[in-house]
Amino acid sequence: MRASFRRDTAETEVEVSLDLAGPGSPEVETGVPLLDEILKVLARGSGFDLQVRAAGDLPTGDHHTVEDVAIALGQALAGMEVAGIGSSFAPSGEALAFAAVRFGAPGYQEEVEFSGRFLEGMDLANFGHFMRTLAYNGWLTLHLRATGGDDWQKVEALATALGRALRRAVEDGCGDPGNK
Repeated sequence: MRASFRRDTAETEVEVSLDLAGPGSPEVETGVPLLDEILKVLARGSGFDLQVRAAGDLPTGDHHTVEDVAIALGQALAGMEVAGIGSSFAPSGEALAFAAVRFGAPGYQEEVEFSGRFLEGMDLANFGHFMRTLAYNGWLTLHLRATGGDDWQKVEALATALGRALRRAVEDGCGDPGNK
């Protein structure tokens, strides 16, 4: 199953291609190093091929780029009309994260606290905004929780857990995505 979505606004240009049957190969370039890493970890955790190219108004901050990438990725997921439920725990260093996904009904809940404000070119307040925007545009319920570790370990564990939960939800709703 494959989908693509392009979003052009006054602030950004974003292209997303997603292949649920791929081996988990990410090709990501957003101009926001932490967002790039989140997307790469998510792709590897899910086993989905993900290509994201984004050009945004980064001198004004990362908000528009982060938001529009989440919209485009969510729209690509929604366009596949995937069903299913999945969840996963994932560790990273001293952090432990949990993600649960249900396709078909938008909703978002998080229990994540960061100790810093910025990490790798991204305002950490935009991490939750990215996930909420992804959930509502992807037409999925998403619950996230992370404890322990530093901010980097929490982000890595959350992205891994989300990728694995997405994979399990797709398998629950469609069986093997490579056969669709």
